[in-house]
Amino acid sequence: MDRKTYIDTVLSALRRVTGDEKLAIRAEIDGHIEDHMEGLIELGYDPALAEERALAAMGDPKEVGRELNKQYTGWPFVLLSRAAVVLTAVLCIQALLGLGILGNLWDSVWARTAPLEPEEVSSAVKKQLDIRVPVGSDVVRVYGVSRLTREGAPAAGVFLCAYDRLPGGVVSDQLLPSVWIEDQRGEMLEWLPGGSGHGSNGADYQLRYVPVEPSDTFITLCYDRFGEAVAVEIPLPEVTP
Repeated sequence: MDRKTYIDTVLSALRRVTGDEKLAIRAEIDGHIEDHMEGLIELGYDPALAEERALAAMGDPKEVGRELNKQYTGWPFVLLSRAAVVLTAVLCIQALLGLGILGNLWDSVWARTAPLEPEEVSSAVKKQLDIRVPVGSDVVRVYGVSRLTREGAPAAGVFLCAYDRLPGGVVSDQLLPSVWIEDQRGEMLEWLPGGSGHGSNGADYQLRYVPVEPSDTFITLCYDRFGEAVAVEIPLPEVTP
């Protein structure tokens, strides 16, 4: 979703404002997004990623629109002043953004200290890890790996999470899908059926199953986008006799 689509979605929920007032609200929201983007670009984000992060931090556009619309219900005097409309829009957006940051902070802290573990995992050989890989403004964390059998063949389960380097920041939902895993022969491994994933603006999680050979001692986590290449070895648990 780009900036124009986001703002159009917000404005579509407003029922009690004039055309001029909608233009004023559009300008205010656009300026708020622009300010947020400029701050992210100064931190090293590229413009496309900065826009993605800024829109995510604003919250769901339909929810923002509903909250804005509530401000005008039973407040006819608000319609008499464009300045009052703009002020209401700013206060509403700031309130929603503040709540979003608190939620992001909570999720981000959990990902840093005690990442969630999928309930479906059951493995006789499991190894806790703490491999943290900076990628752009985010961090990919490998916090566990297991050996198991998947579809009758040896496999590994890899526990991944991602979070923004700044506590409470918004993690890109495109980061983990852009990561792939190679075996120790340098071949990209396809996902096996199963696994799981979930996330929020503050932290993203994935459990991946990939095929391995019994003699394999490691697999490699890889990433190569936006001019940044990463390759980190993940040690596999030893095979028990």
